Amino acid sequence: MKTSRLLLTSAVALALGCSRHHAPPPPETGPAVRVQTVPVQLRQLADTYDAVGTVRPKTSATVAAKVMAAIREVAVRTGDRVTAGQVLAQLDDRDLRAEYDRAEADFDRFRALLDKQAATRAEFEAVQARYQVAGTMLSYATLTAPLTGVVAQKLCEAGDLAAPGQPLFVIEQADAYRLEAQVPDRLAGRVAVGQTWPVTVDATGETCVGTVAEVVPAADPASRSVTVKVDLACRQPLQSGLFGRAALPVGQRPALHVPANAVRERGQLTYVFVAHEGQARMRLVKTGKKQDDAVEILSGLQAGEQVIVAGDVADGQPVTP
Repeated sequence: MKTSRLLLTSAVALALGCSRHHAPPPPETGPAVRVQTVPVQLRQLADTYDAVGTVRPKTSATVAAKVMAAIREVAVRTGDRVTAGQVLAQLDDRDLRAEYDRAEADFDRFRALLDKQAATRAEFEAVQARYQVAGTMLSYATLTAPLTGVVAQKLCEAGDLAAPGQPLFVIEQADAYRLEAQVPDRLAGRVAVGQTWPVTVDATGETCVGTVAEVVPAADPASRSVTVKVDLACRQPLQSGLFGRAALPVGQRPALHVPANAVRERGQLTYVFVAHEGQARMRLVKTGKKQDDAVEILSGLQAGEQVIVAGDVADGQPVTP
């Protein structure tokens, strides 16, 4: 029994000795890296409400038929640029032209009779009025663009029957657009004509200056919001129907900020490096709005902590300012 215990004790001692002999050395941290740091700042941030809306032209016109007739020819396509007075379509004017020719002949005959005092002034004026009406009706057979712009919609084809009041084309002014945004009624009191708001158009990626041009006084009872029309001054070309967001200022609030170059991304992770007790420590953060060259930090940091803005570091690496 004593011999067995002695052998067991010797085996344990040997194992412990071997484990101490083969234990891995502590990781080498390497030399300290010189970095540049700035403190996390708590400052007042302009608080805004994103009023979403749709880009629409400041001026648009719907071209409709004024007489019933078949469409003989359509001269434009959707997307074509047109000038004011340019022909858009031609209706079948045979009946209208026949009526005009008869009215013109009667007008010439009664004018001659009036010169010979063979017709009264009242008879001549009645014939003259019919002649003018026939000329106006004949002009309705030619549909022209009321303004210079783009054909946004073409609602007809050659051979269709046009009826009075039937929309056939929509022409939009191509160089002046506005954002029609919805603002909750609780914030409507903060909106005034002439205010300037940053407006972001997602399709172009541009944030441009918008000027409040009109505030619709009546609120929508379904959405409890009012429509605000914001004139846009964008460099990128726009088109009707694009989605936009206007930043309506609603006050100020305290927020943590770090320089934009301190924030790093890897896949879905957003993080910064903090200099803490002589080491670089990675912190996952949640960011908010970007303002100039600073980024709002919603979580992950505290005011006064030193974030690294210059220096190639890894988590746990020694650093020196």
